[in-house]
Amino acid sequence: MANKANITPSPRLSAEETMDFYETEPVDIAVIGGGPAGYSSAINGRTRGRSVVILSGDYRDSYLYKASVIDNMPGMPGKSGAELLDLFHAHAEQMGAVSIKGQALVVMPFDFGSSKTGAKPGFQIAYGSHILMARAVILSTGVAVTSMYPGEENFLGRGVSYCATCDGMLYRGRPVAVIARSKDAIEEAVHLTKIGCSVTLFINPADLRRWGLTVPENTFEHVLHASAFRIEGDDFVTALTTENETLPVAGVFILRASIAMQSLLSGLTMEKNYILTDRTQATNIPGVFAAGDCTGKPLQVAKSLGEGLVAALSADAYLSSLESGSETPGKEARV
Repeated sequence: MANKANITPSPRLSAEETMDFYETEPVDIAVIGGGPAGYSSAINGRTRGRSVVILSGDYRDSYLYKASVIDNMPGMPGKSGAELLDLFHAHAEQMGAVSIKGQALVVMPFDFGSSKTGAKPGFQIAYGSHILMARAVILSTGVAVTSMYPGEENFLGRGVSYCATCDGMLYRGRPVAVIARSKDAIEEAVHLTKIGCSVTLFINPADLRRWGLTVPENTFEHVLHASAFRIEGDDFVTALTTENETLPVAGVFILRASIAMQSLLSGLTMEKNYILTDRTQATNIPGVFAAGDCTGKPLQVAKSLGEGLVAALSADAYLSSLESGSETPGKEARV
């Protein structure tokens, strides 16, 4: 067991300072998701002396937080979901992990190296209008249930995007539509206007009231509400059709509260809508690990905590192999 006194400290940064710092300097481990698996990953990553950032929404919005009693946690019978998550969150922060509120939109492989240093594999994670740099990633997103709009999958990468920060410049000076299904969508839509896109925003007034937000005036070409969408085009997107009209557009940005794993990270191997991992919680993509409900049943807190532990140890072993110059980063967890 690691001695807390021997843990290498992370930079003592606020959430805002963390967003700026790790936009140019990679964090050792980025944990995407703030449930039991995410907090377990963060805690155990810190016991190995790794810098850790947790990127997630507010953990208090989860279904688990609303559970009145959880009776199958060893040594903690009768705890509510809120009590457990508050404890996990406080423990991770006490260990030096930093939480950033935001939704991961795209995870992209990235080389931090140069001609002098050689290759240094890592990842860029787009969230909101920001980028988080990381050397390794642990996915602990829970179960994402997302049904696609007609034409969405077919035109992904050919006019359909989930990230204004990543792809917005491709549509500068052109008309685009933003389908707002998350609290951060307005911020992303405003970003598109700032870089020169002509934006039509589709947003439900009921969502605005629920989020406690207002749409900024004189910012968008149109602000509309629709309940059904169909994305159309030939080689690329040319139009977005709703139940009321057809809007000529060059791009459609779909900003949801949850992202399908295949959309979040291209090439990730899935099995029956769950992320496929080995016993070290490694995915098919080097440097990416997964833990918790997103890896499959049983969907239980204790299982998520254990997988988070293994994922963190495996991420540390992976980073250690890179640091030692190993040609094939180790897959076995160092326990």
